Amino acid sequence: MLLLLPTLKAQEAITNPDRMWTVPAVYTMDEPVTWYFDFASAPQLADGEALYLWIWAPTNPTGTPIPITYNGDRIWSISFTPTEFFGMTVEELFANTEAFYFLLRDLDATKLTGTLSLPKVDYIKNFVESGKQINFAPSDFQLGSTLSILFNANLVDGFLPAPATVHMHGGLNNWDAQQQFQAWLPEIREKTAFRHIGNGIYKKDLVPQTYFGVTEEYEMENMVFLAVKYNGNEASPDWAGASPDYQIIAPGVPEPLPPSLSFFPLKISINDILVITRDNNVRGQRLTYTITGGSKTLTGDMEGAMARQRAFVNVAHEFKGMAISSLHILIKDQNGITIYDEDMPLVTVDNPIKN
Repeated sequence: MLLLLPTLKAQEAITNPDRMWTVPAVYTMDEPVTWYFDFASAPQLADGEALYLWIWAPTNPTGTPIPITYNGDRIWSISFTPTEFFGMTVEELFANTEAFYFLLRDLDATKLTGTLSLPKVDYIKNFVESGKQINFAPSDFQLGSTLSILFNANLVDGFLPAPATVHMHGGLNNWDAQQQFQAWLPEIREKTAFRHIGNGIYKKDLVPQTYFGVTEEYEMENMVFLAVKYNGNEASPDWAGASPDYQIIAPGVPEPLPPSLSFFPLKISINDILVITRDNNVRGQRLTYTITGGSKTLTGDMEGAMARQRAFVNVAHEFKGMAISSLHILIKDQNGITIYDEDMPLVTVDNPIKN
């Protein structure tokens, strides 16, 4: 009698992904997220080969392999909302395990990866505890990738309560390319809206290239924005307040040096020429000065460019013969932002003794 035994298929190890990431990079457990897996270095997989997710922590919601999607360029993905996918609350998900544990395989489990994991991160809790007004992720975001921005309205004096929604008024490269918050346009209100997560915490996901309408050749150096309150009045839509300006430096771009204002000489007399220098100005910033001594006021433009702007003021000539003990110096930019607004005392110079 011939006894037939089942044939056991040998398992082949799939090289683990070169990288794994999520979009958005910052997500709550009750919002949609996509997990991405890059198998560029896995020779065991053919382009477009069917792959399945086998997950056991926190649970397997179906008890069966779950198909994932091939996106091209040897990248696979799966999209879901964690609370719905696992049938658990946010609190239950965080209490279960510190990470999602799973592997990827073919349908028959003849090829499979080792154990993989993605951390469960309470981004909102971490953000609140950081004490920052804004934060963003990922740190290596690119012009054509999704950037997540968090905003804590509780830390901006007078911002809350917000009468309605909160929106982004922003631009790239110091407002070179802009997406303004035009409150009177419903489609712009929708595009620029932050999502209110709760308790004064707001979140926005965007792809800089499409959000600001630039080409893929655009060289992004930074992103600037402010959070704006919408007044909620359909009959007369308008801003109802705004946060300070924020700036996010693009990856690979050196952190700009802080602006530096200096005067020469350090102690000035009525007989001197005053030199005002401001280094490391913001792109496009133009500075003017107003100097008042007694009843006389001088105004002028500082000359130069972004790296350095400078003004020379002949105090000896302009204020000759005036009995003044100080000069008031006011420096502003073209947007009315005050750079310096203080009195500068004039030192007394002894008359030389003549023989």
